[in-house]
Amino acid sequence: MDNLAEDSKDTKVNPAISKISMLLSGSFMGCVGLFVTFLGKYSIFTIVLLRGLFGTLFLTLFMIKSRSFSLEFLKESIKLHWKPLIISGLIYPFIIYLYFFTIIFYGYAIAAFLLYTNGIFVLIFILLSKMDKVSKITILSFILAIIGVAIIMEFWTSQSQVFSLGLITGLLSGLTLAIFVFFKKVIYNKRNNNQEILKTKGDFDIFLAWWHTLFLILIFLPLGFEDLPKLNLVDLIFALLLGLIPTALAFVLHNVGVKNDKGGNILILAYFEPVVATINTIIFLKIFSIYTIIGGACILIANALVLKYSSENYYE
Repeated sequence: MDNLAEDSKDTKVNPAISKISMLLSGSFMGCVGLFVTFLGKYSIFTIVLLRGLFGTLFLTLFMIKSRSFSLEFLKESIKLHWKPLIISGLIYPFIIYLYFFTIIFYGYAIAAFLLYTNGIFVLIFILLSKMDKVSKITILSFILAIIGVAIIMEFWTSQSQVFSLGLITGLLSGLTLAIFVFFKKVIYNKRNNNQEILKTKGDFDIFLAWWHTLFLILIFLPLGFEDLPKLNLVDLIFALLLGLIPTALAFVLHNVGVKNDKGGNILILAYFEPVVATINTIIFLKIFSIYTIIGGACILIANALVLKYSSENYYE
């Protein structure tokens, strides 16, 4: 993978690149439900472990290619950010487990929409911490996106669904993802404010994605390793694709978007993931709902508002 930042000091990229990266990340992540379905005969623990193993494999190759696998770069990155790195690393496996559980419970379209309730939590964290200024158009866009999620869930059709286990795990996946994204923003803000002490070369966006996939292996290896010898060739291909498309590529692109985010104006573009998941549901599962289309349209409009009205003034 070509470097999107030449060295670890390059904490900012062109705003257009960040927006495109976030949209591509959302598109790639929207495919994760397909691979979970294809590998559905295995336990959730095993599927999460496979994502960690093959995601780490590809990200390690990316790090070697970008010359980011040096001991000096790794030591500098971990020393500067060790607290948020550990916190976000420990949170990440729970996000993936809760998300995959919800996929199996509800299907990947609704699971993705529940995951992306994280946006409203992120905004709350940003406002409480005063990390960034949040524009009115961004708040409006997130509200519109959440309304889209509510329409897709069709809460008014079933009281039992409101309190279902799948709904609880889905909302918890959104909350934990919000905490995870918030700490990633903490990391990038600190890098941006301490550029003078960054001495080593390396692609930090790739490193950060690699760091978090390591925790998937650490947590889920004891729980999912027993199924690894059962993988056949087809399963192995799906596992490789799971590690590459919605993991290694998507995570790096997501990081490129996060580091230029101001008050959620780029993060909201990740809402393209549940739209892609919905399209996949219609195509592969033959499940169609007019409410899914209406809710998805709300989310697309929210994205369009941010793209049109968000500020381009990222650099001091």
